Amino acid sequence: MSTLYLKFELCSDWHIGNGKEAGAYADAMVLKDAHGLPYLPGKGIKGLLKEAFSLCAKNQWFGDNSDALVNQLFGVEEYSGVEAQGMLQISSGRLSDGEQAYFIQHPDAKRYLYRVVQSTAIDHESGVALKGSLRSMEVVVPLVLEAEVTMNTAHPSYAASGLTEELFSRYLSEAVTMITSLGAKRHRGLGQVMVSVQPNSGE
Repeated sequence: MSTLYLKFELCSDWHIGNGKEAGAYADAMVLKDAHGLPYLPGKGIKGLLKEAFSLCAKNQWFGDNSDALVNQLFGVEEYSGVEAQGMLQISSGRLSDGEQAYFIQHPDAKRYLYRVVQSTAIDHESGVALKGSLRSMEVVVPLVLEAEVTMNTAHPSYAASGLTEELFSRYLSEAVTMITSLGAKRHRGLGQVMVSVQPNSGE
């Protein structure tokens, strides 16, 4: 196994929803872990990475076998629903261990991680807010999250991929530059992010 670390520097408020409402507080709530802390689910990170790698592959950043490499890394889901597991295993993105420990020990401080923003739909002809269109959304303030990306070198596709740990690190570093936003309402300025690859957690 070869592990690299992704650093997500959120530069704006962001929202990944849990599909629930909270009455008068907000119409859309943020996804939180068992300790009430925000995080990026591993499945969502995998989707962002696959989209980024696919864009790079489309532009032949990884040579002639770019499309095959994306399938080897992320797996393939057939129309029949049968999945072929890829070489990558991706953890959820979370606050650093020290930050998690602090918020668990000081639960009252968690409220500073969140705020509520409101928006409304505007009638383009009159310029007046549409009746009943006011919505409130809980968002997470800008912060830094960390995730692990592990390449399974024992995977059957590893030898065929031609990847070395050094080469994969370079490809990953190039691909994450394609990720500039995440979560909901990205076209409205939420979820602006810078992603980088770190050899060790916290570097």
